[in-house]
Amino acid sequence: MDTFYEYEPLYLRGNPISIKKLTHHNSCGRVHWHEALEILYFTQGSAVTSCNLVEYKVKKGDIVIVNGNELHTGIISQIDSQFYCIQFDPNFFHNYIGRQYLIFQNIIEDDYCTKLLGDLIALNSGKTSAKNIVESKKIAYEFFLALTANYTKQVLGEDDYKKKFKKMNTFHSIISYIDRHYMEDVNVSDLADHFSMSPSYFAHFFKQYAQKSVIEYINEIRIVHAQSFLEVEDVPVGEIALRIGFYDINYFSRKFKSITGKTPTEYRKKYQPQEKSNKQ
Repeated sequence: MDTFYEYEPLYLRGNPISIKKLTHHNSCGRVHWHEALEILYFTQGSAVTSCNLVEYKVKKGDIVIVNGNELHTGIISQIDSQFYCIQFDPNFFHNYIGRQYLIFQNIIEDDYCTKLLGDLIALNSGKTSAKNIVESKKIAYEFFLALTANYTKQVLGEDDYKKKFKKMNTFHSIISYIDRHYMEDVNVSDLADHFSMSPSYFAHFFKQYAQKSVIEYINEIRIVHAQSFLEVEDVPVGEIALRIGFYDINYFSRKFKSITGKTPTEYRKKYQPQEKSNKQ
């Protein structure tokens, strides 16, 4: 399977603003990050997304602000959703203003901001022209002005910002390591030792950034991978449990249901014909 956590470069192709329309899109829990701020503007349906591993339920009219360097999962699940993914060249806009760094609120509902994004999308729906780029920049600056004035969550001095993102880099490394070893007998002591921390500090550090315990996060990753296997592979549920690091099939089934709301067999029936869903 692809890496669960990865750096995602921007593909702007000479334009300081990139806009992609996505319908019924599901990124299947793929965690990624990028330097530049990204905006997801929902125009239809509902979905679940997350920033820094905190899940948010979003609906039509909601705007998701993904700050630079934040772990982000895109769309985890969706119901008839349609949204626009808007990315900006870091040289066009960044959050360093007046020798301070701004961290923005992740979810906003604002009629003025949605109007600006609608105008921006309309301008970029056809062929790119110099006039459109200039007008797009004007609208984007108005949007960022509103964002800065009304939805700044945290203001950090340069030293504090560097410390924060030094810690975030460590957190990114932990997430990446867990992804590569989630199917093994991963425990807090071993992880703490690998990253030269005491077990108690490691557990506190992880929960501070993930908003959940290490074990909760590992189990969630395992269940995400289990869902993928159940959707496409005709193998016994017990074999899948072992493959993702659960050595007790009953515990796996309970954990799977607590996270997804269905047993593994019930979940498989959604994606595979009845005759393929009887293996245990």
